[in-house]
Amino acid sequence: MRHAQTQASVSSLLAALGASGKWFCLAVLLVVASARTASAAVDIYQIRGTADFGIYVQTGATDQRLFAGTYPGGSSATLAQRPSDGMLFYVINTANGQIYSYNPATPAVAPVALPNTLGAAVPASFRMAFSPAGTLYYMPDSGVLYTIATTGATAGQATAGPTVTGIGSGGDMAFNSAGTLYAVNSARQLYTVPLGGGAATLLGTITFPGGITPATLGLAFNAANQLLVQTQNPSNLYSVNLTTRAATLVGSLGGGTAATGDLASASVPDPNLSITKTDGVANTYQGATVTYTIVVGNNGAYSVTGTVADTVPAALTGVTWTCAASAGSFCTTASGSGNAISTAATLAPSGTATYTVTGTVSNTATGTLSNTATVAVPSYLTDSATANNTDTDTDTIVSAANISLTKTAATTFVVDNNASYTLTVSNAGPQSASGVVTVSDTLPAVLTYVSASGTGWTCSNSGAVVTCTHAGPLASGNSLPAISLSVGVTTTAAPGVTNTATVSSPTFDPVAADNTGSATTPVLYVKLDKSSVLNTPNAQPGTEITYTIVFTNLGGAAVQSLSVADMIPFNTDFKIGSAAFSYTVTPTVQYSNVARTAADPPPTPNPFTLYTPVGAVGSYDPQVNWVRWNFAGNIPTNATGSVSFTVRIR
Repeated sequence: MRHAQTQASVSSLLAALGASGKWFCLAVLLVVASARTASAAVDIYQIRGTADFGIYVQTGATDQRLFAGTYPGGSSATLAQRPSDGMLFYVINTANGQIYSYNPATPAVAPVALPNTLGAAVPASFRMAFSPAGTLYYMPDSGVLYTIATTGATAGQATAGPTVTGIGSGGDMAFNSAGTLYAVNSARQLYTVPLGGGAATLLGTITFPGGITPATLGLAFNAANQLLVQTQNPSNLYSVNLTTRAATLVGSLGGGTAATGDLASASVPDPNLSITKTDGVANTYQGATVTYTIVVGNNGAYSVTGTVADTVPAALTGVTWTCAASAGSFCTTASGSGNAISTAATLAPSGTATYTVTGTVSNTATGTLSNTATVAVPSYLTDSATANNTDTDTDTIVSAANISLTKTAATTFVVDNNASYTLTVSNAGPQSASGVVTVSDTLPAVLTYVSASGTGWTCSNSGAVVTCTHAGPLASGNSLPAISLSVGVTTTAAPGVTNTATVSSPTFDPVAADNTGSATTPVLYVKLDKSSVLNTPNAQPGTEITYTIVFTNLGGAAVQSLSVADMIPFNTDFKIGSAAFSYTVTPTVQYSNVARTAADPPPTPNPFTLYTPVGAVGSYDPQVNWVRWNFAGNIPTNATGSVSFTVRIR
């Protein structure tokens, strides 16, 4: 789940920095206090001498290591925080010092040296502060007010500005929210500093409880624009009344009592991480593979390390995961296994890390599978929108049966004939399909319903919709008896027809793709066009009529062994030798004297009793009642030809 982060009244980010020596020791970096506005927070960071190595955050009495390794830079003297993104900058306490940047929102990423040093002519200093507008100022005891570039090719270079007089030695400086620069020296004297140069204005000397007179090291303002001061010994944090200069104890600070120390603060926009999680389904089942996609995003203005947690339920076994980040971001760990996922990703602004989590639902799992993933910013920061720090995916664990439908048909259909489909329902499991199994087939308009049947099936039609039902259960690994569906093939079915049917049952089906069965079948169709020509202007006895039949293959496949037959019209006599053709293949011509019929169109006699015409070519034989042309081989699609014969009117 997404949780708001509770900030302790005093917290510290420690950087353990080696053996101490006055003004030249290693340092510790601490988040020592935090205050918030609606969308930004002010954390007070401390740099302080210590004998340890590394960077830590301290909340109350608990230290948490943030950066494991030697704190880069050695003896660090001053610290400032950039308000735009919370980046911390610290300077080495030497002439020609190196300046480093460190992002506390990505604590495991080591400090980085800027590409340039301050310059040999720039004295070492213990004072550095960012203005609210984001300009970094640096002022050594010489009083020269430098500005330091923090971005681009000149980052780390110092540019001299006006000189300020009267401040004295040591201490620190800090801007309030109105842009006024305050400075304190090591003798507790508090000043306002003119950015244009000239004499600093002494406000007075800070007084401490019990009359103690500790050296003052660091200066910062909190979110309430209240001045805070850091003291050397005791190592404490105080708030200061600017009117009376009286200090009030806020709390103690870690890091020891070495002379090196500093504070920094800025009003920094809160980070905003988000997380989404989904497996893309609402139901799952025992034995199913579940794959979650978890996307962690950074909606803020600066890089942040987010801690990602996902306690995968025990109902999901064999859990593995991988992580892939967008350009400029990175996953702390690229992959892992096990149900307890706890990892991190460092995300650039607008960056993402995508986790893919995969597991198998246990064979004993029941009820629901609910899985929550969370992302959290570092504990000393607060996410600006905690509502999107958690996301839960919930699936219902149901019985499952992968029923499928296969549909087959003959190699080809023939126009004006009936054709059959065979439909078979099977169950690949893992469980039985309970209840009534239903097959539905909506016939395309080019087919007409004739019949449907199958053992145990009840079939009916309503127009083009054919429905067949069978009582369950259908056990896993079994098939139901086949359904035979007979249809009529119309002329418009050519050149081919696709028919699709679907199967369903009340049991959840994990693989919907095989619930549909289709068959695409070429349709054979030879179109015949018959015409006649009289050899005289008027039809009368003795007039010859020549009939021509044009055939065209408009079907979806070649026609094998085409046979074209026609009946000799009543009251006419066939002219011997007139049977002709026009095609690339020579047909065999046959004749029959089977009695003619009045049917229209006349059916070809079966059997076609052969007869040999009697008489010379050009004479007429009244016994020829039928003529047939048989073409061997295939008639390709779109091929055309013709046959013809002549008769004489009696």
